[in-house]
Amino acid sequence: MAGLQPVVELACDAQCDLGESPIWDERNGGRLYFVDINGKRIHVYEASSGGHRTIQLEQPIGCIVPTSNPDVLLAALERDVVEVNVTAGTTGRVLATTPEEHGTEPARRFNDGKVSPQGSLLVGRMHAKWRDGERGRLYRLDPGSSELKEVMAPAEVQLPNGMAWREGSALVYFVDSGEESITEYATDEQGIPRRGPEGKLLGRAVVHAPSGHKAVPDGMTIDADGNLWVAIGESGSVVCYSAATGEELHRVVLPVKRPTACTFGGDQLQHLYVTTRVETGEGASAHHGGLFRVTIPGVKGAAPAYKYPL
Repeated sequence: MAGLQPVVELACDAQCDLGESPIWDERNGGRLYFVDINGKRIHVYEASSGGHRTIQLEQPIGCIVPTSNPDVLLAALERDVVEVNVTAGTTGRVLATTPEEHGTEPARRFNDGKVSPQGSLLVGRMHAKWRDGERGRLYRLDPGSSELKEVMAPAEVQLPNGMAWREGSALVYFVDSGEESITEYATDEQGIPRRGPEGKLLGRAVVHAPSGHKAVPDGMTIDADGNLWVAIGESGSVVCYSAATGEELHRVVLPVKRPTACTFGGDQLQHLYVTTRVETGEGASAHHGGLFRVTIPGVKGAAPAYKYPL
């Protein structure tokens, strides 16, 4: 894989302050959704035409996930998980809210999240001062439930971030940006990290790359060969790791400094889409905050984003 020559293109000059949570939805002609967390916007990118529009919300949006309804996304905000109709551009019912005892201050909000192959939402919540030691939580929202159940307590996770399931296995890969780590967890029947008889999470360390929080792993996806593709914050690159050994297999250098997350898309899942965040100062890259499309010979995604059943 070391000899691959990726082609990197600007797909959409979205000008995000903090672009995140890219998801590919093969329905409606093929769309790439992503968010600007701080801008409180959902971006809708029409892959076939290059069309682009936004949906403005009233709170920061940690992540979005597709649902069984092609016109409805779930958005995880500060405390609430809500429906968003992307056709009408409106919010709908609140599916679930975090317990008040888990913190209601504005410094806490949802962060990354995805739907498991079995249809449960796995979503993290973070504190803005995570670099100062404030810790987050990881939750699950099972289909038909209105209760966000704790999967990882603050003692078990600092900054919950990217996640990816391996097709045909009972495994999920999970990024803790605060610990600068990627861990493989055994999962239950809903694809959620499970605990052994002694109550401990059944995890195996895959990657630990301490940088003093200068270049932390962020959003993550998985390819058809089971390799992990991870946006490394502040590094200007997306790195491919072997899920089996943690070895770095490939590094895609981007024309921006601050990638945030990535996902595979396109009619054959042949493109890797990468979100980025704002840069400031004289050295700011052109098109920072944009959405980039990377084409890598022989590399494709494992599956379109899983949908939460409504």
